[in-house]
Amino acid sequence: MFALFAAGIVAVLLPIPAAAATSVTPIATGLDSPRGVAFYQGRLLVGEAGHGGATCFKIPGLPFDGCAGNSSQISWVNTTSGAHTVLVSGLFSLSLGPEGVLGVSGLSVSEGRILAQIGSTPSENPGVAIGQQQAGRLISVHTNGTWTSVAPIGATDFTYTTQFTEPTPGVYSPNTQEHDSNPYGVLATEDGAYVADAGSNTLDRVGEDGKTKIVIHDLWRDPNPNNFPSDAVPTCVVRGEHGLLVGELSGRLLRVNGASFSPLVLKDAAGNSLLTHVTGCTSDGRGNVYFVNMFGSGAPFTPPPTSNFFFGSVVQYNTETGKASVLASHLMFPNMAAIGPDGNLYVSAGAICGSTGVAGPPCFGATGSVLRITLPHGEND
Repeated sequence: MFALFAAGIVAVLLPIPAAAATSVTPIATGLDSPRGVAFYQGRLLVGEAGHGGATCFKIPGLPFDGCAGNSSQISWVNTTSGAHTVLVSGLFSLSLGPEGVLGVSGLSVSEGRILAQIGSTPSENPGVAIGQQQAGRLISVHTNGTWTSVAPIGATDFTYTTQFTEPTPGVYSPNTQEHDSNPYGVLATEDGAYVADAGSNTLDRVGEDGKTKIVIHDLWRDPNPNNFPSDAVPTCVVRGEHGLLVGELSGRLLRVNGASFSPLVLKDAAGNSLLTHVTGCTSDGRGNVYFVNMFGSGAPFTPPPTSNFFFGSVVQYNTETGKASVLASHLMFPNMAAIGPDGNLYVSAGAICGSTGVAGPPCFGATGSVLRITLPHGEND
């Protein structure tokens, strides 16, 4: 089962501006493992994955139990005061002990419609009623606090993966696939949506009728199975100037070419790779795409405690010039991002820290938050 690796991590929120034109400001705290962010009619929405619940069960292959409940929710956040109020509550949440929590992940808005993706899959929540009903669901959220199901992505993608041979643990196993699903990032479109499934390693296309089609399947395996993660783990999808881009927790970036894809490597001026563990991506409509690295320490993977693993970053990539650079660094577990009506970037952070600062790994009292990263607004930005 895919979970955001966080065992034994100790981190602090230390936003540091990457350049004089960029500043990072916390605008809201007290959120419960915040993930997706999106703007609806000028107001900020945040998906909170929650902290699981009281129904616990054994997870195959893991030394701890999963505990499920209905603590995930979607909230309005006031970008001026930092106050947040719940829009939709009672959504599926699965605590995975030191590995964090699954719940509402991606949020996306298009044509006046709010879409939210709930993580996991019913197949990995045996005997859990709310897991059978909601896990892996792509839902349409209404402003009156209700929601309707759009597509059972988690169930569909899990079934898709069962046709493949599973990898041998700890051994390089090319062209294999875990029998797994964890739909994570969503991009709403005029006539449906795209979903990046971090468990099945697929990019899905969901039509207006809710029917799901696998667009691409990334069977990449790291030759070093000790790296994290050892497979692709797509987490986000964004529309660039020349088509769709898919970011992966492995640090890979894919350019989608119809039913195929090609890897794209983003490097700084010194030739260093800028993407480590991508969990979110968004665009500003001006040729810039922004990728969120939730963790540092890319391949070869160095497990914590290492200082470069503790902090995530945001990378700006101009699809016209091909130039990329770190926009902000030293962020505590940043996760997803959205451009606000003011032209600035809003990023969820503390993505595996509960509202009390105790969910998931040690967070030293820090809670889930939202950061504002100022962006230049000149003609040549």
